Amino acid sequence: MKNLTINAPRRLSAAFAVALLGLTQAGLAHATCQGMVLHAHRGSPDAPENALSAIKQAVAGPWDGAETDIQQLRDGYWVIHHDAQVGRTLSLQGRRVADLDSTTWKEIRMKDRKGRVTAERAPFLTDVASAASAYTDKVLNVEIKQTNADCLPAQQAVSTLNQNLPAGNWFLTSIDRRQLQCARRMDANGYMGLIVLDTQALALSSDNRFARANAARLNAPIIDQAYLSRLQQEIGRPVGIHIDINTLTHNPGLLPLARQMAVPVFTYFLGNDREHAQALAAVRKQSGLLPSGAIINGQPDTFCSALGSP
Repeated sequence: MKNLTINAPRRLSAAFAVALLGLTQAGLAHATCQGMVLHAHRGSPDAPENALSAIKQAVAGPWDGAETDIQQLRDGYWVIHHDAQVGRTLSLQGRRVADLDSTTWKEIRMKDRKGRVTAERAPFLTDVASAASAYTDKVLNVEIKQTNADCLPAQQAVSTLNQNLPAGNWFLTSIDRRQLQCARRMDANGYMGLIVLDTQALALSSDNRFARANAARLNAPIIDQAYLSRLQQEIGRPVGIHIDINTLTHNPGLLPLARQMAVPVFTYFLGNDREHAQALAAVRKQSGLLPSGAIINGQPDTFCSALGSP
């Protein structure tokens, strides 16, 4: 079974470069899932979401890396958090992350997966990057959640990562192409990933039954040669796409095309890992290919077992 092949850029960890080259080497890609790299979504599921402990467990564990989210506080510090407002995973309630300062952030505590406040502090990007730096064969997959009108914030994020992590052990993703274009000016050779918004997938996963009922009226994004060419021109290589599994199933020719154009593809799914793996198995049966990697919620061995044999 083949996964996507690209020319390895200069700034990639060994495990990540191996996966993108379509090769498999024992001991490098720790998840060893048929050539795909597997990243722990917001860290290990056995620790609070996006907590320092979750990232530490992920990079120390069987995953090939950890996926996490960053936002900038009003005084310029970058912190680890997914939602625009605090409350779901943190002790402070009802405030926008962008309105907080670093002094306030230091007082916030993490909630566990059951919503109980713990003694663990909410992390800064420097905390997570420093912890991940000890694992030179793992990758920190960092999504910029905020959008900004100028380039300075994204470039500050690149600078922070460069100062705290060895070259090749991190990469940036964003739903906003402008953030990646800004980051590229500071990081000419590093891999970057565009997160492709799929409104149909969002509707299908919504808690709102009316949104789910209207999902059929929406369309998954079309990703063709023109789309990928424009992405490479606008962001610069190496660049890939990070897509919901719904997007992949609605673009059946995407993996062969992406392989031909040297565009890595990562998948994620807003549902459970079993459905994600089963959808990938169906794609593999149709195209003979798997993506470069996947962002998963649970353990790698469970995900790979659900994927099944080629």
